[in-house]
Amino acid sequence: MANAPSKNIKSVNRWSPNPAPVTPDQLPDYLFSELNKLGDVVFNLDTFRLEPTFVAPPKKRDGDIRYADGTKWNPGGTGEGIYAFFNNTWNKL
Repeated sequence: MANAPSKNIKSVNRWSPNPAPVTPDQLPDYLFSELNKLGDVVFNLDTFRLEPTFVAPPKKRDGDIRYADGTKWNPGGTGEGIYAFFNNTWNKL
């Protein structure tokens, strides 16, 4: 399958590069690994997979969407679920 995702995609929505290799012969493996991680991020964003969030974001803006775990972060006391921030509050969807 041309567009099949890799087997064990970790649910990630952010990417931070690992330190670049010291020797040129390590570059191909480094690039392969980093591109795979970026591919996983793009796949997750494409399928709109949300990871549980355990704390409220420090800088919330209208239109933010988060999956609250309902225990450590429980917006409005309404439990685990997906929330959108608008009208200056988190609203369960």
